[in-house]
Amino acid sequence: MHDNLDPLMEQYGIDALLTFGNAFENPNIYWLTGFRSSDQITYLKNKGEEPLVASSFLAVERVKKESFIKKTHDLSEVHLQLLRENKKIRDNKDRDYEDLLKKQFSGEILGVPDEFPASHLVMLQKMGYEIKVVRDLVLEARATKSAKEIGIIKKAGDATIDAISHIIEMVKDSDIGANNVLMHRGEPLTVGKVKSALDHFLLDRGAESAEDVILAVGERAFDWHYLGVAEDKLKSEVPIIMDVFPRLKQERYIADVTRTFVKGPVPERVREMFEAVEDAANSTVDALTAGAIIDDVNMACYKTLKKHGFDSRRLNPDAKDGMTHGLGHGIGLDVHELPSTYSRQDLYAEGNVMAIEPGVYLESIGGVRIENDYAVTKGKAKRLTTGIEDVLYL
Repeated sequence: MHDNLDPLMEQYGIDALLTFGNAFENPNIYWLTGFRSSDQITYLKNKGEEPLVASSFLAVERVKKESFIKKTHDLSEVHLQLLRENKKIRDNKDRDYEDLLKKQFSGEILGVPDEFPASHLVMLQKMGYEIKVVRDLVLEARATKSAKEIGIIKKAGDATIDAISHIIEMVKDSDIGANNVLMHRGEPLTVGKVKSALDHFLLDRGAESAEDVILAVGERAFDWHYLGVAEDKLKSEVPIIMDVFPRLKQERYIADVTRTFVKGPVPERVREMFEAVEDAANSTVDALTAGAIIDDVNMACYKTLKKHGFDSRRLNPDAKDGMTHGLGHGIGLDVHELPSTYSRQDLYAEGNVMAIEPGVYLESIGGVRIENDYAVTKGKAKRLTTGIEDVLYL
């Protein structure tokens, strides 16, 4: 949360946080300012003070109206002078920083995140400023969500669940054709058609695919990040993994939900995979609470899978099948945020939002994965993605 910025600045040993960009290319800018615009802006926060945004012309006025930032620094006169000199603004950012920092910064060390432009960093160093790269500072602040943010992620989750449900109805309405290919309205149901249907549905719900959709049929799902190609045909009697992680177009937050479904008869070994993954998901959620050690939650999953006879890379780094990826990840404005499930000795905190995705993968079959989003509380984690069953035999 924003209240964490000052303590983190103290912890990282910086006097001010400085970054640059726009909300659509740099989620940190949106989170720090609430300014949803393609305009490039500069953000500066001195430790212990209210943050400010520096920009020029009409953008400054829109920052005042559309962001939650209360203080601005107007660079219009600097930019007008550059135009009078027939110089490009983007090629003379030193003039921006000279004006801004001379008037607004009195400390010694400026902290910049990873996405801060390298050319700007070198420029500031040449101007005599001490710069410290603080890669994770803003990400650590973002890791703890407010009630408002959790509500928005829940909204994204509702759109995601509804989109997946729409596809499940398409599969239910399909017939089984030659070679077990699913036929929808007389034509093969392909990955391309399903993704197109998902995209259209999400747009109608005010969302869009953040990157792509994972849609992996049968053995191809052994590679758990195989996206699927448009010509792949959906088939019966094999598990099909569908991993959907859309972003709300207005609010910019993301949900991440995976369902695995089988159309027609379900092979016994696939049922065993489903049972193990569902049991592991339940064990994980039972352990997921504020103050829990991250690896204790991880182990709740992996030990449950082992009880069902499935390997994992956490318990056996040489494992070739079983659960060969991490338990999940934080979500928010990005698909992958902090906390990281690989930070094993860290503790979960109230307000973390996690995508929990146990899975089992066998080369001869493919994979089964179930993923839902949870808000960490002082008690049992609150599930944000509801409205569709975890196990789908169609």
